[in-house]
Amino acid sequence: MEGGRGLRREYPELAGELGRFLRRHPYEDLEALVAYLRAADAEGLRELVDGLRRESGADPRRVREVIEHGERALRNGQAGAVRDGLRSAIERVVEALGGSSGIVGDDLAELMRLYARACADAPPPPQALAAWLVGMWLDGPGLLRVAVRDFAPSLGPDGLDACARLVEERCSGYGQGSPAAERGVRELREQLAELAGDLDAYMAVLAEDLRSTARFLAVATVLRDHGRAADAEEWARRGLAAEPVDPVAAAKLRDLLVGLLLERGDAGEAVAVRKAAFEHVPDPDRYGKLRETAERAGVWEASRPGALGHLRAKGQVSYVVTVLTAEGAHEEAWQAALAAAPGEVPGEQWLTLIARRERERPADVVGPYQRLIDDYLADTEHIRYNQAAELLIRLRVVQQGLGDEAGFAAYLGGLRERHKRRSALIGRLADL
Repeated sequence: MEGGRGLRREYPELAGELGRFLRRHPYEDLEALVAYLRAADAEGLRELVDGLRRESGADPRRVREVIEHGERALRNGQAGAVRDGLRSAIERVVEALGGSSGIVGDDLAELMRLYARACADAPPPPQALAAWLVGMWLDGPGLLRVAVRDFAPSLGPDGLDACARLVEERCSGYGQGSPAAERGVRELREQLAELAGDLDAYMAVLAEDLRSTARFLAVATVLRDHGRAADAEEWARRGLAAEPVDPVAAAKLRDLLVGLLLERGDAGEAVAVRKAAFEHVPDPDRYGKLRETAERAGVWEASRPGALGHLRAKGQVSYVVTVLTAEGAHEEAWQAALAAAPGEVPGEQWLTLIARRERERPADVVGPYQRLIDDYLADTEHIRYNQAAELLIRLRVVQQGLGDEAGFAAYLGGLRERHKRRSALIGRLADL
């Protein structure tokens, strides 16, 4: 019967359970049941959306209920029933949030993805969808970001052309709108140019604003992905030479450049790029990147002494300890920590070093334990008292194992004498 086929088609998740139910309780009007469930999807979502009042501040729990209902309806093939309700939910959430920080930012993005899925399954008029998308992005409070690619199937050529036309109209207002609006226009133009498949047009839009390292990274990445390695390398060099202030984007741009150099067989230049970056900022991350690239080039054995020497001379002692530990040079790491001035090696790093040393050479850790306890007690916060007490317990076990209970007692007595005016600390030490 057509009603049964419609039920299985439109509500696949319910079909099995309902089939078992109907075998026990025959229901003649399956067409009516399908219609009822379809209407229930739309009505249920409508009620949930009505609950997204401005005064509720877009309660995350209510937003999640809308999302869960929408997901269930889409899985059951009811895009047409809930499509407009999902759009209303997006508008309600944006209105409720206003210009405030979006505590439901991830949920808002999920609502947009659901709406895109609903539009793909039940496309609205493309011109109207284009106007809504552009308006929500450019005229809203800046909380909503549109992934045009998600809506491309429902927009189709006519809708994408309409988006492009509306965005180009906004370009004439550059210099008059807010920086956020201008950024939104630029981002939409980039997305539309990418979807159009015109690489040169896309590159032209990307290159209009090169005030950040991330922009150079975007250009170089697109060129690399389209097989234009030489151009990508040029843009990567330009971005790194522009005194980047975004360290994350700069690191990614440097990785891209090194990858391109290795691909074309210039391992020497790749090592030089890594070396220059490490010498500028000698830290464990750049040391590791230099080592990885130099190993691929077969020159790490010759390069390591110089790199390690530079790290010792210009980097933090904790960096030296981190690098030596990572390389398995545990004796060198221990000696570097012992030679450091107070405070140069963080407490957590000392504890890691001590834990490794204690197993094999427990006598070596007595002094570092005492040093770390003294550092903790230089701070008057009570949490430090607890940390110091925990270390004292560990130190007592070590010295008992060494047969040096008297040495521990003498050290503990000295602590009590030096800090006798700290009643909270003395009370804590009394338990030991």
